[in-house]
Amino acid sequence: MSESPEAQSLKEDGHADTAAKEEDKEATPPAAATVAAKEKTGKGKDKDKEGKDKAAKGERQTGSQRQSHSGGVTSPLGMGQQPKPTMRYMPTYRLEPKNPLNKEQVEIIMKAVMNKHYNDEYTFHPKHSLHMAAQISEEIKNRIKLMNYDRYRYIVLVTVGESLMQGLYSMVNFLWDAEKDGFVTYKVEQPTYYALCTTFYIYYD
Repeated sequence: MSESPEAQSLKEDGHADTAAKEEDKEATPPAAATVAAKEKTGKGKDKDKEGKDKAAKGERQTGSQRQSHSGGVTSPLGMGQQPKPTMRYMPTYRLEPKNPLNKEQVEIIMKAVMNKHYNDEYTFHPKHSLHMAAQISEEIKNRIKLMNYDRYRYIVLVTVGESLMQGLYSMVNFLWDAEKDGFVTYKVEQPTYYALCTTFYIYYD
């Protein structure tokens, strides 16, 4: 049966409405997609801002590191402290000491220290005597330094041995100024041991 023109127009309108609804449904996802795209672009802007902030902080840190490097305290890579420059003094061209060394005072100090440690109560022991001789030499040197003799350096040698009817020969060669440099020797001798102390004093220009 043939339909009337009005029914055909109504059907076409219904198809058109359904088609329009389907087109609206298809059109809504792009809107959501645009919103999501906007959100993504917003997040991208936030990330860009964070990246710029980090870059600015990095520049500030590198600037602080450059300042610390210019100050000579630490290196920019954190490798530790840099060595301090050595102090250099101008020569004074002074040939005579203001407070010259007194040999008698040095000998008195040596006798006092040696007699205090090496007495009748002392017994020789290879290991103990070695450490004791090192301590005595350091004590003598420190006491001589307290006298504040001007421009002198000291070398203190302490030799300890057991007396077993043996002979001992010692020889020292040196090159120094006979007027300003010299040495002082003191010896303690007992039936069971002997102790010899020699202090060299050298004038330092």
